[in-house]
Amino acid sequence: MMPEFFFTPELHLRDGRIIRDLEDAASFAREQQARPGVDQRDEILHAIERARTVEQAHGAAHRFVRWLEELEVVK
Repeated sequence: MMPEFFFTPELHLRDGRIIRDLEDAASFAREQQARPGVDQRDEILHAIERARTVEQAHGAAHRFVRWLEELEVVK
């Protein structure tokens, strides 16, 4: 079971989507298969899905945010 983690502030993406928690982050990552950075996407998705502690969730969230910044999808 994934620990709760909420992005504060929420992440507002250019497509209008709002990422509020790790479940939202995982859903977004799963949809990005055809985009650049797929290898990194897989690593980040696995980190999110395997997070079992608060520390692991926090680390996965940071990796996710850095990846979004690289893709330039955050407003």
